[in-house]
Amino acid sequence: MNSQFTHSETDAANLLIAGASTRAAAASALRAGMRPVCVDQFGDQDLHALARVIPRTSAPNDWLHELAALEPMEWIFTGAVENQSELIAQISAQHTLRGCDPDCLSRVRDPFFLQTLLSDNSIRMSPCLPVEAKPADAKNWLLKPLESAAGQGIHFVGERPGENAPAGYCYLQRYQSGAPLSALFIAFPEAVVLVGMALQFCGNPTLGAAAFQFCGGVTISPVPDGLRSDLEELGTTVARGSGIQGLFGCDLIGSPDDEEPLWLTEVNPRYTGLTELFELQSQVPLLGWHLKACRSFADPAAEPDTAGELKTQLERAFREPFQQISKGILYAQRDRTAPEIRFSGIPDDCYAIPESADLPYPGTLIPRGTPFCSVYGTGKNPRESLQVLARRVNKYQQLLAAGELPEESGDNPHTSPGTVKEPENLFFSRFFSSVPGRLSFLEESPD
Repeated sequence: MNSQFTHSETDAANLLIAGASTRAAAASALRAGMRPVCVDQFGDQDLHALARVIPRTSAPNDWLHELAALEPMEWIFTGAVENQSELIAQISAQHTLRGCDPDCLSRVRDPFFLQTLLSDNSIRMSPCLPVEAKPADAKNWLLKPLESAAGQGIHFVGERPGENAPAGYCYLQRYQSGAPLSALFIAFPEAVVLVGMALQFCGNPTLGAAAFQFCGGVTISPVPDGLRSDLEELGTTVARGSGIQGLFGCDLIGSPDDEEPLWLTEVNPRYTGLTELFELQSQVPLLGWHLKACRSFADPAAEPDTAGELKTQLERAFREPFQQISKGILYAQRDRTAPEIRFSGIPDDCYAIPESADLPYPGTLIPRGTPFCSVYGTGKNPRESLQVLARRVNKYQQLLAAGELPEESGDNPHTSPGTVKEPENLFFSRFFSSVPGRLSFLEESPD
């Protein structure tokens, strides 16, 4: 596909995107033929090349007045805005929200609502308890914030002695061992479409992530036949029961050897951090389909049978040769200043898979525990994709540490990278669990 980005500073924006990091969604907007303006916390180089950027500060009044000066337009949010219902209502007073409104969010972000909703499903919610509960096997339970994103603030019960968790702010969820997974859906009025499935990277210390912190993923599309029907049932039940419109993700734990091989851990009712991987892989403009789905809820006659059209496009995409795509989010392990990074601009082909993205301007302070950049790998299977990603992560780690970019050494994502070296095996083993020493199924599988 030879689609091209067409953004210029003189274009009139027609989609507002608000979130902590909006670069991926901005690129998706351009693939869908939209011209974005973004309220963004980081203001990276490549985002400025894609969109008009309004800096997002911790005080909304600092930037809400700029939104009030814009012509009314459609708007979406990305991660962690789902925790700010009052802010969503404020922005929606002028701009048309395409996605979950505060009433929907109050349901879908309630773990006890989901636990009840899915009580009879083949995939159920991992058991949840009020924070004041005292389970007999406390060491097997997680303390999770009710308002969080990207795995922030999650830890085992009793891991932080003396820390109080007041009722109404946290809850307990039973820890499930296994591989963190993510399934992406788009909810239309007539059907809920399963887009794809990925392995999530959580708590990988090689990427500088804290325990349970989201730090990327790798596609495993198309969805395995043995999981498809159960996942479709899950997506339909969640969307219909809570009123979700458009894109949403379901985080799961997969344990193939257990009696119940999949458990839901939470729902992300928005454009997710892995949406771009499915979009780049299928070359289907998923944000465009999100907007179509949401418009259909407002006017069902406007977009007839859009769910069926999307299914046809996805099926066609996976009949053609395609690659598995991985993304690692590299976090600073101590306070650093962003080094010089060669940024050659946005490619003409809007589906070109980058080596890296979310690139800070040189000299930007990168506080410990915050993201430095995103790095990508591709290959004909997940293992090969991760091998490419591993080399690139090493390269950008050295760049962050030493301030200079190492020379490329045979880093061609379209060729086999050869035998995995021991350091890469250790790297892989930390992709899928925050438990030290646990192997991933990639190392255990003969494929």
